[in-house]
Amino acid sequence: MSTTGIRRRHEQKQNLLEKKENREHEEADGDLEKDASLLRPLHWKFIAIYYLLLIFGASFLHKCLPEPKDPNQEETQFSEKRAVGILQELSDYGWKPAGSYNCEELTRNRILKELNDIRKKNVDANGLRFDVDTQYVSGCFDIPAHDTEGMNICYRNVSNVMARLGKGDKKDQISVLLNCHYDSWPTSNAGSDDLSSCALMLELIRLYSKNPHLLNHDVIFLFNGAEESSLLAAHGFITQHSWRHEIRAFINLEASGSGGRELLFQAGPANQWLLNSYLEAAIHPHCSVIGQEVFQSGVYPGDTDFRIFRDHGRVPGLDLAFVQNGYWWHTEFDTAERITKGSLQRAGENVYSTLNHLLNSPYLEKPAEYADRKTIFFDFLGLFVVIYPLSFAHFINLTAIFVIFGLVSHRFYTKSFLTLLALRDYILTVLTIALVLKAMTFMSLFTYGALRWYTRHWLALVAYGLPSVWAGLSVQGLLCARLDPKIRGDYGSALDLIHLTVVSGILLVFTYYDIASGFLFALLLIPVVKSLASYFGAFPNCPHLNTLLTLLVSLPGCAMAIYTTEMLLSIFIPIMGRSSYNPEPVVSFFVAFSASCIVLSLGGLVAKSQNSRPRNEAGLLEIIYNLLGVILVTLTILYVFASFWPSPYRFDEKYPTAKRTQFFHVNQMFYDRNNQVTVNETRFYAISHDYRGAEDIPFVKSDPEYTGLQCHHENNPWCEVPFLFPTKGRLNDRNIRVRTVDERLNFKHPVKILGISKRHGVEQDGKGNIEYSFSVIGTGQISVYIIPDPTWVITNTSVTVPKEPQENMFLYFTCSTPNNICEWMFKITIKKTTQTPSDEKPLLVGISSHHLHGPEMQSESIKNMISKIKENRIHSPEWTVTASAWNVDQVYKYF
Repeated sequence: MSTTGIRRRHEQKQNLLEKKENREHEEADGDLEKDASLLRPLHWKFIAIYYLLLIFGASFLHKCLPEPKDPNQEETQFSEKRAVGILQELSDYGWKPAGSYNCEELTRNRILKELNDIRKKNVDANGLRFDVDTQYVSGCFDIPAHDTEGMNICYRNVSNVMARLGKGDKKDQISVLLNCHYDSWPTSNAGSDDLSSCALMLELIRLYSKNPHLLNHDVIFLFNGAEESSLLAAHGFITQHSWRHEIRAFINLEASGSGGRELLFQAGPANQWLLNSYLEAAIHPHCSVIGQEVFQSGVYPGDTDFRIFRDHGRVPGLDLAFVQNGYWWHTEFDTAERITKGSLQRAGENVYSTLNHLLNSPYLEKPAEYADRKTIFFDFLGLFVVIYPLSFAHFINLTAIFVIFGLVSHRFYTKSFLTLLALRDYILTVLTIALVLKAMTFMSLFTYGALRWYTRHWLALVAYGLPSVWAGLSVQGLLCARLDPKIRGDYGSALDLIHLTVVSGILLVFTYYDIASGFLFALLLIPVVKSLASYFGAFPNCPHLNTLLTLLVSLPGCAMAIYTTEMLLSIFIPIMGRSSYNPEPVVSFFVAFSASCIVLSLGGLVAKSQNSRPRNEAGLLEIIYNLLGVILVTLTILYVFASFWPSPYRFDEKYPTAKRTQFFHVNQMFYDRNNQVTVNETRFYAISHDYRGAEDIPFVKSDPEYTGLQCHHENNPWCEVPFLFPTKGRLNDRNIRVRTVDERLNFKHPVKILGISKRHGVEQDGKGNIEYSFSVIGTGQISVYIIPDPTWVITNTSVTVPKEPQENMFLYFTCSTPNNICEWMFKITIKKTTQTPSDEKPLLVGISSHHLHGPEMQSESIKNMISKIKENRIHSPEWTVTASAWNVDQVYKYF
């Protein structure tokens, strides 16, 4: 027999075997498709509708606000309609930075008049004690690195207005403090930040004046006049006013947005009874320990008076803030009419009921006895509040982790191959989602330049949510198609267990480090109930019940994941407009978190679904093609949207979403070590606060004279940029452009720095030191940059004593005077770090005198620029810019 004949017979036999095997697979697949326990397309339509309803429901509940109310006849009901009257009036006074006429005369005196009017109307109220006081205060303190880099502050003559309400003739020795601030960012009307809180407090004063029987203890209402200048007035009150000694708790009212549901995002330190007062009494509670941990981590770019009362007054408190619509915070758009209706009503009812509860709390008399418990708290979809001790959370977490570990260990022991297969496919699914997200973030930057979703949040769901869910579920389906139909049920159960094991591993880390935000992952472990039921054979095999019960046990975790994502996106998307870091990974992570929770919780249902795809069409190549298709389709959709909206910004009178910028018109005079002038120019600094950079500002992009930064002094960390506060860490080189201008600023009182004395000395270690005395004359807001030569360090100042020697230091001096001129005397001691002879002039001192109000605030160049912006942004989204701009007088000298 020939070799060719043998080969032919072998090939025929092989073909017969393959046909037989394919026929068996087709029969098995056919049997699988007829299996009544499998999920059909109808079930997946129900699942899709279910999660869409969950997403829209969470969004609706997140934005739900009560109707504004009129005052009732008994004067026991908070009324937004009455509060907005004074709010509108205060907002209409315009920009009101601390020290300005608008702040110190118009706003302050109007609040005083309102307080006196309320007191006169209730002078005959039975048992009411109503005291009004004012304070002009001075002091110094340190600001640790948080919203800014660390700095040292001295202030003079900042204003406070206080009202104290009580019952009876004598002052109570126990009181609760409510705080707001009536000053504003230099170019903001402060409608929301923070006049809305001041209007709220005035309405509460009206209510308590009519109902003094509610005042079981005194209530102090502090209207402070210098918060935006780095929390000055609150520091002056809590460290110097005589009323401070009776304060046992406080409620700080703030805003980083214009209305919406106010968020309780800080509580404590550690006073459980104080937190309980809010959680038990608030009519519309909205709180999350996630907010507290995110804020205190420094991720959120902001700070409030809460830290001053906590750190300098040693008083526990609650920090409540409006956090929605953050596009207008610290801009020209923060006006009273843009605050969402119902916001003030909601916040007022919550604060009023919480304060009433506090005033009746027995713990108020001995708060220190209840100060040692850390608590987990959150509201579930805004419907109700959940609160429990962290110690109890640890017990629940470890119990769930132990049960899951036991289940997965048994599964691995009895069906190790299947478990490892499920683990491999789970990892592939996670990697697929991560790969798609990475590709989408890169393509979003490459094709659009970031912030595509800035105005239209739902575009973040299209860009990151859609491809995550699509890629995750399709890859799971392809992987399941490769399995023998007989093992898909057990495979699905193993996949569910692997998901729970991964989540429990994350929760274990959170538990170990006492991170309270781990409650989210604890909720995602509730489906362990399903795994336990399946282990004991009690889980139904009916596809209808299987689908329904799976969705029910996944509901708490997935619902909270979606709700938290909605909350974080609504807060952080506007914040991304003032962050120089790449915002795409942050937003994609928030969206992908919810998407992954949904996809990975459905792995078991995917495995137990009809799947008509043949095995030979479910290989690696098909997976790659599928992913490329997902990315291509998503990018096509986004490209279509981009053709309609080429800019992420939009100007609309009612709801503008503008690019945040800052401009300094600066006289700069730099001296060398021989006291000779090396630079005497006037420059215009253009600063973009978002990742798209300064080149995204239309008139900067088109002007070749705008160039990048080039530092005049090599060792100057601030590169001569006239920062009001030390925020260089927030900005990259792409965010700043500078050009020289012809318009020289003629200040009536130019900034001056004088070296009064210079005394050499020797430290105990034999190294030399120099003590300087300086005098600085400038406006009410002066930034001082202390920069020794590289072989010197700062060891002491008259403002603060550093805990360790500093390579450089930022000082901030501010005062309130009618003519906006102040003089400051201060001392600096620097030390030589080597034994080499002392340099003749080893200290560089920079001074920036900021004109934040008054006739010299804005030059003609600034006014023309702002006028051009306002004219063009009506017609062009690219020109939708909001600018904080003022004049600066800057000097650098060696001493």
